[in-house]
Amino acid sequence: MIRRAAALLLLLASAARMGGAQRLPEARMEVGYASVSQRGFDPEAAALLAVFWRQPATNWTFLTSGNLTYAQDSLAAAQGVAAFDFEWPASEHMRTEVGVAGASFSLRSAGRGGNGNAFLRQHFVGTSGGSWVGTGLGRTNRDGVVSSSGALDAGLWYRFGPAYVSASLARTTSADWPLLRASGVVRDPEDDRFELLDALATIELRRGPHDISLLFTGRNGLGGTNARFRALMGTATVQATERVAVLLAGGRQLADPLRGLPQADLVTVSARISLGPQPLPVMERSEIAQAQVIPMAGGGGELVVRVLANDTLFVQVAGDFSEWQPLPMERDGAFWVARVRLPPGKYRVAVAVNQGQWRAPRNLARVRDDYGGEAGLLVIP
Repeated sequence: MIRRAAALLLLLASAARMGGAQRLPEARMEVGYASVSQRGFDPEAAALLAVFWRQPATNWTFLTSGNLTYAQDSLAAAQGVAAFDFEWPASEHMRTEVGVAGASFSLRSAGRGGNGNAFLRQHFVGTSGGSWVGTGLGRTNRDGVVSSSGALDAGLWYRFGPAYVSASLARTTSADWPLLRASGVVRDPEDDRFELLDALATIELRRGPHDISLLFTGRNGLGGTNARFRALMGTATVQATERVAVLLAGGRQLADPLRGLPQADLVTVSARISLGPQPLPVMERSEIAQAQVIPMAGGGGELVVRVLANDTLFVQVAGDFSEWQPLPMERDGAFWVARVRLPPGKYRVAVAVNQGQWRAPRNLARVRDDYGGEAGLLVIP
């Protein structure tokens, strides 16, 4: 039963990713296969199904997802998440994320147990980096054994070019001895409280709509455990069409007492299908960008290019006036914005997202750039 629930953690992480999308409604479904191997058991296969909905507004975004695993001709486990992501009206650099999640470890028979948890995370978002602090509380019923867990975490992230890196620390306190004993980290069977310290490092590389990432976790036991684990998890996303992506993942997921999910070695293959009013963002379309020229006294004007894109995306604006070198970008609400003052003349300008193809802003005539790509033509009187 625990082994089947383990497959949910990886699927949940991919289904409920908050970054990498435009500020437009989004709905998608994922179907796939997982091989799950837990300590002391043979590998087990499971079918995966997930649905995801994301609804943005001016200063907040609502996200929800649900997941099912199917094993041995029966529904084995289910999990659901609902979260709000708020931007502070007083500061575009502050964002708060709050949510709840629940899981059933077995749908085939009553009494096998489940988990409920809530989380809160405060973000500071800069132009190319940021930080966060967070906390979470969880309660698990596992075959009649009820336990609680709590966690604190803090981290930093930075984006440069197509790369994203982050580093964080998480401290977890838990009474879920069946979960930790199954992972082989309980030092004394009489102990009823355990403490874990995790150091996590992530690196992600994106090329257009495609990405690959690695997550390294180093775990040490602080109290009641002799945990000394090192784990690596890799994921890759290949966008086959605007509505279909293929996801591959594999590695070790350490036990998660907060969500009641066990340690396991996972391999998953799944397809992500966009169902919403907008396809998944291949992000090579000029419709997300618009150019405006603000006249200046004495002639010339200020070119302002606004790109509607999530703050986790890598956005570039360049033109022949900058010798095709990217301009500095800043956040303005839901937009990435580039500004440059130009004398009267004829210019070409283009936008690229996540190292994708260069495209003309949607309101400009399209011409070729100096490298065979596309740019927008503007004339400043």
